[in-house]
Amino acid sequence: MFRAPFIVLVSAMVLAACSSTVTPSIPVPTGSSVLSRSVPPYGGAPKVVHPLPDSVLSGSPCDALSPKQILDDVGPGVPGKVDDGALGPVCRWYDGDGGPMLMAYFTTLQHEGLSVIYKQVKSQMRRFDVLPPIQGFPAVAYDTRPGPKTRDCHLAVGLADTLDVQIGLSLGDHDAGKTDACGLAAIAADQVVTTLTAKAGH
Repeated sequence: MFRAPFIVLVSAMVLAACSSTVTPSIPVPTGSSVLSRSVPPYGGAPKVVHPLPDSVLSGSPCDALSPKQILDDVGPGVPGKVDDGALGPVCRWYDGDGGPMLMAYFTTLQHEGLSVIYKQVKSQMRRFDVLPPIQGFPAVAYDTRPGPKTRDCHLAVGLADTLDVQIGLSLGDHDAGKTDACGLAAIAADQVVTTLTAKAGH
């Protein structure tokens, strides 16, 4: 396990997921399947071989990590706060001014999975890493700045061709430049996937 300080991503790609008034890097939907007439997967996105049902993203994203995982990943006494994002509910764990923050996004209002990220987001990112599958689910990590030790990272895991969960984080001042935010995001994403697969009875 790791003790990873996180603060909120301030790049447009994360703000777009929280507010439809920001020019989106992560596309903000205005309706079902409005971003493409194609059936996912498209745009180069991989097919999800063993998909999870949409029901795994029911409830609060704050329940995607256990108190012990929050203690290890973020720090002691860090509560989760849920907000209504443009793509679905978002949970934020924040450790104070300049301290750690981790964000988990349940993408329930956009049914494009990783396809829209490959088609619309990839070209806007200076870093776009196709990761090894997380427990068999395809995943990508990306940032507006190049690696290999970026402070900010956004990570998406395809749970089905039309379903994804996302993690957003940025390193705090103490760890900036010392480690890679995307590597830590992958650890948090793995924890979230464990919770969701258990919820699906897998």
